[in-house]
Amino acid sequence: MIDLFDDEQIAEARTACRHELVLTFYGFTMRLMADCPSILAYLTSYYAGLTSAGRAAGQEDGAAPPELRLWLLNQRVAVAGREWIPVKQARPRAQSLKEAYVDTPTGRWIHKVRTGMALFQSLTDPMAAGDLTEHPSQVINFINNQFLNHHQRSGYLLGHASAFDIDGNTTAVAASSGGGKSTLMLKALETPGARFLSNDRILFKPGNGRVDVIGVAKHPRVNPGTLVHSERLINLLPAEERERFINMPQHQLWDIEQKYDVRIPNAYGEDKTVLSGTLNRLILLDWSLDATAPTDLSRVDIAKTPEALEGLRKSPGAFFQHADGRFPARHAPSAGMYAEHLPGVDVLRLTGAVDFERAIALLKARGIL
Repeated sequence: MIDLFDDEQIAEARTACRHELVLTFYGFTMRLMADCPSILAYLTSYYAGLTSAGRAAGQEDGAAPPELRLWLLNQRVAVAGREWIPVKQARPRAQSLKEAYVDTPTGRWIHKVRTGMALFQSLTDPMAAGDLTEHPSQVINFINNQFLNHHQRSGYLLGHASAFDIDGNTTAVAASSGGGKSTLMLKALETPGARFLSNDRILFKPGNGRVDVIGVAKHPRVNPGTLVHSERLINLLPAEERERFINMPQHQLWDIEQKYDVRIPNAYGEDKTVLSGTLNRLILLDWSLDATAPTDLSRVDIAKTPEALEGLRKSPGAFFQHADGRFPARHAPSAGMYAEHLPGVDVLRLTGAVDFERAIALLKARGIL
């Protein structure tokens, strides 16, 4: 068991990291050093289709992308003896403590309370320790947080949205958690030419007469309601659960929190992912299960009503670290700042009843699909 606050124990544990994996994302490379080859095998499989091949995307010709080394220690950790600060959950339905942190002179330890894992956020040599093979999704999230940090430091804004792309033209779908953005995005992927860009978070920045958007390298993790709404994906549910969820009332199904991975290349094909694009449209989901009016699609003037972007706002979170090493307060930028980052983007809103088939028909009628 590793004492997280004993530098000698940490240094000794790192000597066992003799296995290496290099992943190049959009404009950013990570060199993973692990003491357990099975976690690297899992990550190699997981990130297939979500990383760049050849020259690093997002870099000028001939320029090498920035590189960060990250350590993966598949060993139990000791967290006693320090006062951990609870991380307040953004979602009101969260009932129990998920994570807590301790700041040190060189970074921040974040303890995942439910799994026992510990993640060290630092400008150099960040580290994940614990039962990595049992909780690979937390390893993936930690890796992706380094990617998010890198691009936020260069001026990109973090948005809570899914996104799909057609020939470099990206449409983002924003909503609060559980609002249906993953379901709508996956429905859009049924359109020939549409490719997956991101499931839950986007990075975007205006410049040179357009708004550049980057996806986050993570396959969708969706609830049963998303799978039930897709003929392609419903078989991801075990037979007994499939029967139960199909017959469940929609209001009850909507509230089920039980995540399933949708590997995009497996479900939709090898050429169905893209790393970046130009953000042309943003669709805000403002519909409701209780609404009786038919689903409608209308334009939104965010210059006059920036508060309409509330569902897009996203706090950088406990892992975000400025280039000078500071950890800022966990507050999302204002809705006004989000509006300023979307010049020329066509913002639309879906209102009325939740109806995914009608929503897709409305998008097709607008020429979006």
